Amino acid sequence: MTMARVFIAALCAVWLSIGCALAFDEAVIGAAQRAAEAFRADLKTIEQDVSAPNIADEHLSDARVKLEDIRAKALTEAAKLSGPIDEVTQQIGQLGAPPTDGTVEPAAIVEQRKTLADSLASLQGAESQLELVSLEAEQLASRVSTLQRDQFFTRVFEAGRSILNPQLWLDTAIGFGLLVQRLVNLYYNWWLEVRGRANFAGLSLIPVFLAVFFSAYIALRGRLRHWFESHLVANRSPDEIGRLWRVARALIGSFVVLIILLAPITIALEVSGFVTPRFALVASALVDVLFTTVVYTVLVRRMASPGQPNWRIVDIDDAAARRLPVLAGLAAFVSSASRSSLQISDELFLPITYTIGHSALAAAVLLLLLALILLTLRNQPGLPGKTAGRRVYFAWVRVFAPLAWLAIMVGVLALLLGYVALGNFIATQIFETAILVIILFLLHHLSDAAVAASFDPASGFGRFLRRVTGLGERAIERLGLIFRTIVDLLLVIAGLPLLFLLWTVTWIDFRSIANTAFFGFKIGDITVSPSSALFVLIILIGGITLTNLVIRWLDGRILSQTRIDKGVQDSVKKGASYAGYIVAAGFALGAAGLEFSNLAIIAGALGVGIGFGLQSIVNNFVSGLILLAERPVRVGDWVALTSGEGIVKRINVRSTEIETFDACSIIVPNSTLIAEAVRNWTHGDTMGRFTVRVTVAYGSDAGQVRDILLDVVRHHAKVLTYPEPQVTLQNFGTFGLEFEMKAHVADVFEGVFVASDIRYAILQAFAEKHITIPVAPVLMPPK
Repeated sequence: MTMARVFIAALCAVWLSIGCALAFDEAVIGAAQRAAEAFRADLKTIEQDVSAPNIADEHLSDARVKLEDIRAKALTEAAKLSGPIDEVTQQIGQLGAPPTDGTVEPAAIVEQRKTLADSLASLQGAESQLELVSLEAEQLASRVSTLQRDQFFTRVFEAGRSILNPQLWLDTAIGFGLLVQRLVNLYYNWWLEVRGRANFAGLSLIPVFLAVFFSAYIALRGRLRHWFESHLVANRSPDEIGRLWRVARALIGSFVVLIILLAPITIALEVSGFVTPRFALVASALVDVLFTTVVYTVLVRRMASPGQPNWRIVDIDDAAARRLPVLAGLAAFVSSASRSSLQISDELFLPITYTIGHSALAAAVLLLLLALILLTLRNQPGLPGKTAGRRVYFAWVRVFAPLAWLAIMVGVLALLLGYVALGNFIATQIFETAILVIILFLLHHLSDAAVAASFDPASGFGRFLRRVTGLGERAIERLGLIFRTIVDLLLVIAGLPLLFLLWTVTWIDFRSIANTAFFGFKIGDITVSPSSALFVLIILIGGITLTNLVIRWLDGRILSQTRIDKGVQDSVKKGASYAGYIVAAGFALGAAGLEFSNLAIIAGALGVGIGFGLQSIVNNFVSGLILLAERPVRVGDWVALTSGEGIVKRINVRSTEIETFDACSIIVPNSTLIAEAVRNWTHGDTMGRFTVRVTVAYGSDAGQVRDILLDVVRHHAKVLTYPEPQVTLQNFGTFGLEFEMKAHVADVFEGVFVASDIRYAILQAFAEKHITIPVAPVLMPPK
């Protein structure tokens, strides 16, 4: 027996040794440690760079990018260690605790336990180092953000010369002359550089391409104009999707045309050797001005639609529609030209006095154009011939007009007091913010119009959607609402960071926010990860969707083909759906990292919650399960309670829905159906009894009346012969003999209609036999 135990222990030790050796590659520990050392060296270099005085904002932005890269890589490397740590921890658990009763365990197991403990300590140490690197990178990024914020406020609120100071404009004129001189020198040096090595034959591709492009444009222009004009004639009142899509189509088309026009020219110049760094600087500035001016002008022109009020999406008259695109185009040109000119000035090392004067001039012109745009929108009667059903957009601009005027006044005041950077910043950001908001709201309205047009039952897509999904109108409306909500959320998620960036909130690092969302953050020993929460939500929604699909298949394929009672079918579907939801929740909680070994703790927490405020909910939920299991009340039953009488339509988790015969819904808690008495007319079967009462005058033959009543009820096709109908003389009433007839029908829901038919037949039979139904005398008031 002793030899057998030793042999089994040796086998276990060998098996554990093999299993542990194959658990993970120990090289990951060294790789993680080397990565941590490299990251720490990079952090030290970046810290030295950002500590230099007067560091440029561009260098600070580059440092933040590098820091976020280090942080993301460190978190990624740390995440790679979680798998080996779990494996080693599991193997240590398989070995169990060392014996405490004095028993000597095999040396192999002792050695293996020590090896696993050392590996676990090394893995956890490497993980801690990487997490510490991530924390240091985050703290250094916060310092860099603070430096950027301080530099921004210092630059924007730096006081200088007022725009009323002639010296400012004199220095600007001198600087402009220097700019022209250096541009001429730049061109001369560029020409000397490329003259000897450039391939002039390659430039021949440019006129060939331009000739082909404009030939195709001229050939297609007539056809496009003819189609467009015929479309306008055929559709004098275009729909909402057509008007909005026309704006979006023009916006996309302008981008495409500019790219098609400029890309071959750029490629030809690069291939021919004409592109140098200084040439690329000037060329990129010109392309930026061209793109911004053309795209913004096209956007505003399509929105205003001069001469085409039927296509106009803003509430302005024809005169304002003609002026608005011109003013917006000039504002776009001034804004982009100022930005590009400042970049060129920095590269050409022009004096700061010219840069200040240039910014002041651009800010003053831009503020003037913005004021003219506001005046154009205010001093006009609105869209001519606007019909009641036609929708106009961007009417909310009038509400923000006072705020815009206030910002313009602040910008003008800043220029007058010498805060040129602040005035230029306000002027530029007002215009750029307005364009961004217009584009975002245009996409918002376009998605709404697309949903309305696509989900319309008269549209092709609407018919296709209903045919494929089999959804009703309410479900289609909800689907459209979900789609519009998703689009709005995406626009908000994309628009808010852009608005922050426009207003130079550069110290907010969106990459840091994204890394936090992906890797999560720790609160004690708990890691909170929004990405994990989203993953859990996706699993939960997927499980619920799959459960609903299985229930639909079960109902349509199996239950509907059987002759099982409707209540039983509903119980089966509810039970299957609850089971599916529980399984989906289990998978979701498992994906969240919940260990089901801690169910006792969870149950204790739930017990506390139930004791404090969830008793009613849990009671109704358990009662609902009892209803589905015992089925004292089923879907389709005719029940009567103190609150009302009607048909059971739905048994939910918390309550049961009963529809009365007056089409009123009664929501009854499930616990009420379990704890209180319920009259169920269809519990055992659907057979029911109905009663008809009739009174005949004194002097009538009671036997003849009885025979007539029995004959009438027995001749009705839906009256059951067993149990037999009964007629009894109930009472000697005040006005006559009171008879009561009772009979049964197979379907209790038809009892009311059968009783009505029998009353009609009784009236006809009494008329034929001259039997009178007495009427109570009318009492006359005393004279």
